[in-house]
Amino acid sequence: MDILTELGMGLGLASLAGVNLYLTVLLTGLLVRFNWLQLAEHHQHLEVFGHPVVLTVAGVFFVMEFFADKIPWVDSLWDSVHTIIRPVGGTLIGLQAVGDMEPWMQVAAGLAAGGAALTTHSAKAGTRLLINHSPEPFSNVAMSLAEDILVVGGSLLIFLKPIIALGVFSTLILLIWIVFPRIFRSIRSSLWLIWNKLRMPGRREPLMNPIELTKELDGGLLGLLASQASTSEPDVLWTARCITGKSKGLKGLKPNFKSILVAKKTGTSLWLAVLGGLKDRLFEVPLVGARIEVESRFLSENLVIESSGKTLVLCFPRGHTDEVETVALRLREMTTLVSPKTELGKIEEELAPMPAV
Repeated sequence: MDILTELGMGLGLASLAGVNLYLTVLLTGLLVRFNWLQLAEHHQHLEVFGHPVVLTVAGVFFVMEFFADKIPWVDSLWDSVHTIIRPVGGTLIGLQAVGDMEPWMQVAAGLAAGGAALTTHSAKAGTRLLINHSPEPFSNVAMSLAEDILVVGGSLLIFLKPIIALGVFSTLILLIWIVFPRIFRSIRSSLWLIWNKLRMPGRREPLMNPIELTKELDGGLLGLLASQASTSEPDVLWTARCITGKSKGLKGLKPNFKSILVAKKTGTSLWLAVLGGLKDRLFEVPLVGARIEVESRFLSENLVIESSGKTLVLCFPRGHTDEVETVALRLREMTTLVSPKTELGKIEEELAPMPAV
């Protein structure tokens, strides 16, 4: 039972450290320092957290994080700086919490604590990157306060019911790992968009002259087109690299995947090659009656294609305005060529009665 108690405290504190390292240390130190809930009597190895120097340092950095964590994009910058600090801190806290154990158990506990802290830190950083796509600051403040409340409530649970905390935090870590691929894709795509915005900042300018869209076809893409669409290189008109956004009606299409939009020389549809995941996939995007728009976002220029009850959102980096506007222009031209009204007009002309002589 003692081992489970110590593991619950070690894993729980390490998980909370991944969310807010300084608040976790500060709360633990205050509980020990003032002997609240008689913690110091039962867990002598935690007395180090109540040292005045530890409390002072944790308090100062917590105040800094309290304000930085509520400012859009400053919070993500703060998270990036703490990508190493939080897992290391979580490991040290976890080892201190488990106390004296066999050497092999300490190594295993250190690995588990570091992994737990890195997991919760990655979940927090990925969530903040998604929230920062929204221009208003209220969601950042609300999320930051929720995280602070989580740390306070989690700390109380750890010290009051450590065995229950072991089950709760183990389940939490497992759930995060189940959705971790989506979090990782969000972080990767957001960092790519941020990097491109820093390289090519500036406002969106109207398209003056369309650019020439090129064909970028490697062996993998050609093989995917040949196997799933019976399409070869001569059939391709142009391609455009982008990232998938939140789309509707396209079963199996998920956001934050690298993708290539493939326009065909003939036909009434496009191909979207989605790269990554378990395997590369190809989606058909109908153009008949489609509506094509370009929407400016803080980090990206979004190409929106609505057709047949389906909505496809593709994200291009800021600074690629000419490319996305040219793609939208070419797609509108293709939409006009395959418009149902055009086909109906042809039929009506063929069936129109001959004028009387």
